[in-house]
Amino acid sequence: MGRQSDARERLLTSAHTLFRDRGFEAVGVAQLCTAADVNKGSFYHFFSSKRELLLEVIEGSWDETGLLAAWEHEAPLRPIVQLRRYFEDLYAYHYADREVAGRVRGSLLSNLALELGGRDPEVATRLDDFFTRETTAFANLLTAALDSGEVTVGDPERAAETLVASLHGLLILAKVRNNLDVLPANETELLRLAGVVQPWL
Repeated sequence: MGRQSDARERLLTSAHTLFRDRGFEAVGVAQLCTAADVNKGSFYHFFSSKRELLLEVIEGSWDETGLLAAWEHEAPLRPIVQLRRYFEDLYAYHYADREVAGRVRGSLLSNLALELGGRDPEVATRLDDFFTRETTAFANLLTAALDSGEVTVGDPERAAETLVASLHGLLILAKVRNNLDVLPANETELLRLAGVVQPWL
């Protein structure tokens, strides 16, 4: 079934879709193999368990825009312009996903945190690692913005953590309501949480 050369990538892609659609525990290995067009032998050649597959899926999908991974290592120039770009790219990602899925599926990290955060310590630890990476990326941006006078925050790290929590909370709310408009509708308040001052608001 299928071509061995890209079987691993097909499993990762199918797992990302199915885990977002149905949750982790509701999806079995047989379903994953069928969706990816691979046999069970191929699955266990690449992954020792469904959990190992999940952890790789998380690794590949924690940064939906591609911007946060860059900010982890180097704060962007014109940080508030880049923060606004992040919001635009995040909205675009989820609006495009809604068109494909026919409904709002939310953030994989948020969904998994709700499903597994209190029941699977290993997964919870990995999720926390990625939330921490998001926080670090935003903290780097806010520190640069503070240095240039674009924001007023007492503690960029705490402000970044609040921003990450608020973004994921809005994504959960958007999923519950099946309405992504909650994201752009709250952009001004997100900027206030980030400490953005006039004339940037």
